[in-house]
Amino acid sequence: MSSFRQKIAHIILLATVGLIGISQAVSASQMVHLRINTMHGFKNAQGAVLDTGLHLGTEVSVTASSKHNGTPFLPPDQFVDDAKAVGATILSSSFSNWDYSYDSEGYEKLTDNGMIHVFAYEPRHPQPWNAPPPAAFATVNKIGAQSGGGIEFGVPSTYMEGKGRSNTPSGVTAQLAGLMACLKYLHPTWNWFDIKAALRATADNYDSGYNPEHYGYGAINYHAANALKDAWKLPLFAPSAVLLRQSEDQLTFIINGFRQSRRYTEVLFAFSARPPPQQQELTLAQITALGGHLVFSNLATDANIFSFRVTSAETRYLVWLTQDVRGNFSRIEPYSIFGPILL
Repeated sequence: MSSFRQKIAHIILLATVGLIGISQAVSASQMVHLRINTMHGFKNAQGAVLDTGLHLGTEVSVTASSKHNGTPFLPPDQFVDDAKAVGATILSSSFSNWDYSYDSEGYEKLTDNGMIHVFAYEPRHPQPWNAPPPAAFATVNKIGAQSGGGIEFGVPSTYMEGKGRSNTPSGVTAQLAGLMACLKYLHPTWNWFDIKAALRATADNYDSGYNPEHYGYGAINYHAANALKDAWKLPLFAPSAVLLRQSEDQLTFIINGFRQSRRYTEVLFAFSARPPPQQQELTLAQITALGGHLVFSNLATDANIFSFRVTSAETRYLVWLTQDVRGNFSRIEPYSIFGPILL
């Protein structure tokens, strides 16, 4: 072999070894750790990973908080500490005690740690019909089981016809968590809000809008969500806003921002009449044409509680939206609208 050919072969060998090393390093850094609350739904979460073709233990790790099925159940706050101790960033609780207040109570702790918590939508008490789908949590139930205010997704009992499938709310909750962990592995630059945005945008009800009667955004489509590539092209979603209290003319909101990559800030608009839900993102001109006017923008990115006084004595509606850096706004969802507010 000539000296030139030997040099080329040596360069190719070094490049190949380097690429292998880089690939191994990237794989190790990308491994996603899913933590299951006790062993409840453990096999469904593992099965969901296998159904996607990914490998357990090297690409997605699934571990349980205890060796027992159902005990000891860890409430959301304690479960975050448990997950943090083992390096998990996605949590799954297949238990029947969901309440929409969990999202506000756990929002800062979950987002500060870069975590998401998948929770079965089986509330012990009826939820407010206008409760928003959670921001830092993901709520899900089996198609055919209970739906209501604050639910985010549904999963058919036959979904993917594989090892992760289940005919119980507990099982599909863990199955969804497993699939979300796989999406995070396959899209390492996406944050958990981007993962949820992709699932929302490809779910059955997205085109017609959020519907609490039919599992929120509806039945998921893992493969369609996985086919999306650019987080900056995912639709914007409104924050999960909750009216905490009204004291005469002062309103206090809890604002759980939907912190996807595109999000810049949360924005509040006022309308004299109830605006119709919109199927597309909006510009400021379009919002103005609908009768809206800006109340507040440039909300601090880490703000969670927002209070303001309304000086007008008229009946009005308030709408919280998300804005991106280009001045585009999320579409108006039913849960974005508050009112009529009587002053």
